[in-house]
Amino acid sequence: MQTVLPHRRLAARAIAGALAIMLASVAAPAVCAPPQALLQLCAACHSATGNTTSAALYPKLAGQSAAYIALQLNNFRSGERPHAQMRAVAEQLSGPDIRALASFYAAQRATPQPPADAALERQGREIFMHGSTAGAPACASCHGAQGQGQQAFPRIASQPAGYTLEQLKVYRDAPGFNNPLAMQMKAVAVKLGDADMRAVAAYLATVR
Repeated sequence: MQTVLPHRRLAARAIAGALAIMLASVAAPAVCAPPQALLQLCAACHSATGNTTSAALYPKLAGQSAAYIALQLNNFRSGERPHAQMRAVAEQLSGPDIRALASFYAAQRATPQPPADAALERQGREIFMHGSTAGAPACASCHGAQGQGQQAFPRIASQPAGYTLEQLKVYRDAPGFNNPLAMQMKAVAVKLGDADMRAVAAYLATVR
């Protein structure tokens, strides 16, 4: 068996460490923060890191899919997704601005709110994982087992409960949508009562 001298062993480790750092930098490039003016434009409602407060009616952007954030900003800008305040913001953004913001917020860590009502949150988890007694399918089937989002479906974990509840009611009560995915959500929301919606929203707010 060949004996490896201590100094050669140290050199080999140093080389291996350098290679690991190089490979990591290639595989996961650092996310550059967008210009401060852009971040301030968003921070007024979504906070500096995209972690809105638990009482907010604004969505949490931290940890959301970059593709989903970019799609929604483009939809606000075009009017596909009606929202006067967000359209006014999105119309100020260029394509590179939208991509920079989407990448930045996707790289932030979402912070869930602490559990507050164990019974309500258990009820919400049951609906999220298995569906409602009225026939609504499990939220997890589209949004992932932890609400992390997958494919075209957004991350819904850690969202403020008030925001999630408001959106579920919009999907239920709106007469229709042009987007087929929105219509898919409407088909789910019409099978959720107010109590079910409150429970799901309360549970999701606590999920990391």
